[in-house]
Amino acid sequence: MNPADRQSTERFVRTTLGCKCPDEVFQSIAVERTPTPQATTQYIRLVIGNRLLIYIHETQSAKATTAAVSNLAKQGLSERDAKHYNRFRLVIVSAHPTQLLDDARASFASVAGDDQRAHLHVLATDQLPDALRVDINANRPDLATARFVPAELPHWLRDDPIALHLQSLGRLVTKAAWLECAYGSSNEIVLEQDKETREWVRRHFPADPHDAVK
Repeated sequence: MNPADRQSTERFVRTTLGCKCPDEVFQSIAVERTPTPQATTQYIRLVIGNRLLIYIHETQSAKATTAAVSNLAKQGLSERDAKHYNRFRLVIVSAHPTQLLDDARASFASVAGDDQRAHLHVLATDQLPDALRVDINANRPDLATARFVPAELPHWLRDDPIALHLQSLGRLVTKAAWLECAYGSSNEIVLEQDKETREWVRRHFPADPHDAVK
């Protein structure tokens, strides 16, 4: 990490996340792009001074929030305890953070409970420094491009950013592709805790997960 990225990362952790770590802790900053527990989507793993563990993940829609927060919280708490870090912070990034704040908090609380060494942050995309935004961009739907894709989707998907993203990449919009893009896995098990989305998916998408929507 170059000096400018190190400085912006430290400022982000101190100011945006509110870390009170002493100066010497920031002498060591390790950034790594790591698969999520579903091993498809990526998240940023940030370790500060071998004391503070931070996961940063961009969720692509409110529908994906509950599963992403739950899985990453379990993973992060387990790693914190196994490696004897002092604290764990999960940072969820979205273009529309207020729309998913309540769901994110509820999902995080269901895993972390009253753990005083675990914290959730729900931020807008522009709150991330460039040093941490570069890798995350790989997971973000290019909605600016997607808007210009011809409207060939069925009416129930025409305003869906995930379907538009798949279409902008020239990919068929299937149940498997939609789930993988939204949740990081094409297996419907990711909807186990999201009854509303599970029913919506089963009601609209073809039974064969690889059949294109019509």
